[in-house]
Amino acid sequence: MAVLVAAVSGVLFTGSALATSSYADGLIVSPTGVKVRSGPTTSARIIGALDPWQEVRLSCQIEGNSVEGNDIWYRLHGQPGWVSARYTHNYTKVRWCEE
Repeated sequence: MAVLVAAVSGVLFTGSALATSSYADGLIVSPTGVKVRSGPTTSARIIGALDPWQEVRLSCQIEGNSVEGNDIWYRLHGQPGWVSARYTHNYTKVRWCEE
């Protein structure tokens, strides 16, 4: 049970020490998928796309261009690009990007 709670909270047990994960788990919740953009704004260049219900890893979050009232954007982990939080559900806490 402790391991499950640790995984859900984004904290991993490493022996007796705690280590924070470098990414958060998420899911694309748009039935049509989402565009991956080069920056946290709808005017940024489209550099890819993610499928509906695709699992993703999120590096960090930042305030950007508002999408249907949500101005949070997530930087993807392990690949370039940003996705709007409006269409992305985070299962674990996403840290704020360092400027």
